[in-house]
Amino acid sequence: MKKKIFPPEGARVNLGLCVVIILFLLSAVALFPRMGAERASRSAGIILDFRDVASLAASSGRGTEEAWSEMARRGATGLMVSELTGARLSLGVLPLYYGPASGLPDGARKALAAPLSSTSLFFPKTFSAGRKALPYLAARFPGMRTAQADGGTAVLLPRTMEDLLQTGILPDMDGLLLAERLQIPVFYRVGPALPGDTVPSVAALDRILADFPSIRTLAPAGETALGFPDLRPLAGAVRKAGRSVAVVEFSRQLGASQLNRLAFPSLLPLHSVTHEELLSRNISRSALLERLLRAVKERSVRLLVFRPSAMESSADPYGTFLGELGDLAAGLSAHGIAVTWPEPFSPWRTGIIGAAALALAFVYSLLRYLQRFFLFSGDDARERSGRVSGKGALLLGGVVLVTAVAVRFVPPAAKIIGALAAVFVVTEASFLALDGWRRPWAGLVGSFLFAAAGGLAIAAFFSEPVYMLRLRAFSGVKATLFLPPLLVLLADLRRREHPESLGEIFRRPPLWGELFLIGILLAGTGLVLFRSDNVQFVPAFEVRMREFLERVLVARPRSKEIFLGYPALLFWYYVRKADLWPRYREVLRMATVLGFSSAVNSFCHFHTPLYFILFRQFNGLWTGVLVGMIGIVLLRFVVLPLWEKYGRMVTE
Repeated sequence: MKKKIFPPEGARVNLGLCVVIILFLLSAVALFPRMGAERASRSAGIILDFRDVASLAASSGRGTEEAWSEMARRGATGLMVSELTGARLSLGVLPLYYGPASGLPDGARKALAAPLSSTSLFFPKTFSAGRKALPYLAARFPGMRTAQADGGTAVLLPRTMEDLLQTGILPDMDGLLLAERLQIPVFYRVGPALPGDTVPSVAALDRILADFPSIRTLAPAGETALGFPDLRPLAGAVRKAGRSVAVVEFSRQLGASQLNRLAFPSLLPLHSVTHEELLSRNISRSALLERLLRAVKERSVRLLVFRPSAMESSADPYGTFLGELGDLAAGLSAHGIAVTWPEPFSPWRTGIIGAAALALAFVYSLLRYLQRFFLFSGDDARERSGRVSGKGALLLGGVVLVTAVAVRFVPPAAKIIGALAAVFVVTEASFLALDGWRRPWAGLVGSFLFAAAGGLAIAAFFSEPVYMLRLRAFSGVKATLFLPPLLVLLADLRRREHPESLGEIFRRPPLWGELFLIGILLAGTGLVLFRSDNVQFVPAFEVRMREFLERVLVARPRSKEIFLGYPALLFWYYVRKADLWPRYREVLRMATVLGFSSAVNSFCHFHTPLYFILFRQFNGLWTGVLVGMIGIVLLRFVVLPLWEKYGRMVTE
């Protein structure tokens, strides 16, 4: 006889419904700062590389100022100005001489008395920015020597040309001076330096930031950030000057993550596609525009670096680029994004309310799984485990309170409980859906609401700028793809949802159909885990399908929901009611779990705006149901007749 955990006497409440309501209420309160920040930060800046502007202006016979004015009217909001390396100076980017001292004018070479192979610069008098560059060079290269000569100023640098090939030497003065004249916000790229040159390089940066207030945000250039592995001097210079740091998406630069943590909260997410990537990946202009719009809509990117085409020819490159720039700005405006220079988040904490929401989602989902696994089975679980006495509710509240305190004040506990909460929320939402096959619409809606409530509860605690800016990673994303299917499978075998127990399966010879399905499941699980966060492995046809869904639905549902999870759930309802394929329908339950894993994972992308996540979930629900209903029609009128004719050959 089973022990009566829930005594019959006393008032009973529908605990699941109460938990969903409480989760929504707690989450709404805890998420209020995030929602306010998202509303206040619906802006994005379009940045143009100053050198691209200058090149396009020259090709069209315009002056740089005139070209910028036209581009600003089309939506450009800032300039990217870089610290120039020896390699770029050698290409003649600035109207000065850079090279060995042997190339200096005779008078300058004699005045410097330098070896012919020494690294030198010559600023002609016609280059007015040269006077501003000298103080910067003096700070950047202690021990440098200068000499006046006919026609300009010669500079001898105390480094070899090989040393300076890929290190920063001086800023692109033309770009900085243009920005100062026209009051254009600047995104400044700090060049790398030799390991022993960090201190003078930071001192030179201090001077640049003081002399050019138009510099609003910056980021290191090159494969290694300036000062790596100690980014404190660079971060200190940024904080002292009151500037922000650009968090470049998908950057593999050594030291970038350390700098972002040190500069927090003065951070602005930035998305950039280099000319090399445009060429190597054959990215079309339409695909580039959609990619940039997606970065702002789905990942809350605040700065976009927009470059002209590096491979598509045009009779009027300048006019073509103006049109593309206008299209990008119009696309942002159409989605309610103001095209202006953004400001960083102000920090906030979700506090004990967010911790309570996370704790409730975790404790309730965990207890429900334990009930299903150990106490009840079949109809008994559905009828009894959803209700609880008043004393049971008080006990649950006490456990939740203790867990909430641990989450709020013990960071390792928060990390572990957050990951487990995601796992068990997915598991409970899956059971609610799968066990609701007698009343499919109730099971479908109830499971959707619980997944949304549980996802919001997780977001309620982790929706702080440090997670939204991806300085800290949520540790439950991979776990929700692997553990919930395993937990559901183990419970199904124990509860005899599958007609055989685990022991009975191992004691008999395997069936060919089972081996085939196991192979498909293992391959599918491996593919899901491999493709998670590996967008470069998405095939071209799926990329085109995603782009189509984005254009039609705005918030594209995730593929695992629209083509796997919800259709599999409807298939399960159909075959369970018809009592078809009892040995093989477990695969539909596993596919359903993966769909709910994807749904809950969407809420764990804390950089995505909440309204977009909710819109995406709604689109995933109705489109997935639509696909599932079409699939059932095909199953009923195409697959089943074929199965009746040929299917037994597979299972025997």
